[in-house]
Amino acid sequence: MRWMTKSWRLNGLLTIWLTAWLTGAVGAQSPAKPSDAAPRSPTETVQTFYRLLRERQFAEAFQLHVCGPAVEKLTPQQMGELEPEFLKLSGGIPETLTASGETVTGDDATVFVVVPSGVAANGRPQMVTAPVGLIRSEGRWLIGDRETQALAQAHGGSFFKLSEEGVFIKMAENEDAMARLLVKLLEVEQVFARNNQGRYGTLQELVMRRGQFRDDVAKLLEIVEGGEPLGHVIEIVVTPDRRDFAIYAVPKRHNYDGRYSFFADRDGVRYRNYGGARIEKDTPGNKILN
Repeated sequence: MRWMTKSWRLNGLLTIWLTAWLTGAVGAQSPAKPSDAAPRSPTETVQTFYRLLRERQFAEAFQLHVCGPAVEKLTPQQMGELEPEFLKLSGGIPETLTASGETVTGDDATVFVVVPSGVAANGRPQMVTAPVGLIRSEGRWLIGDRETQALAQAHGGSFFKLSEEGVFIKMAENEDAMARLLVKLLEVEQVFARNNQGRYGTLQELVMRRGQFRDDVAKLLEIVEGGEPLGHVIEIVVTPDRRDFAIYAVPKRHNYDGRYSFFADRDGVRYRNYGGARIEKDTPGNKILN
């Protein structure tokens, strides 16, 4: 089950283009400093961002993107190394962008833009509508999502290098696999309880008695026994009477091995980005794994 789809699932430096790099921007006035003008609307933000890319004003463009904190921390040498990648993207931006509408829900927005996608049989460009996601941060609309913004803020100038090395892809894979592992451990606990008079077991007890389980489960427990599977530290806590339990999993290195902390019990799996710290069942902001 694929429970998360994140922007860094794309390859290399293209990970920053969650909003589909093929979209363009209309001609507009040069951007004023935030202190000189009212905040831009989501549509104005998208238009200005892509116009600046086309004009190769990359530093200014990324002031309107969640990756801005990473670009700001780049040295002149690093910026020069990345410029060819930015030029590749800006080269595909058409001169004219048509926005067909926008939706705003709280601090999240989506701008719908009409862009060419291939050539139809009559030789004319085939037009499609593409969504561009934005978030409101400190009173301004920025292109992208909060999770990418948090990574850019955490890693600064190293963000693009880590992206190119596949660190964020691996992190998402770790989280995806950890979610599946916790669901399996919940099943293992139920089997263990049936075989032990309704008493649940600690992680060490499950590993020690893996002979009670079928071969595939025994192999899974061997992996867990090996240390910190999937870049996470797992702990199972049982109540004094052994009639209930809770499973905790936290990333070994927050924002490298994973972002999410997990909590699992008989009611299912919960998760949230909690700075690498343990979450409880009722931690505010928890999400339930479906």
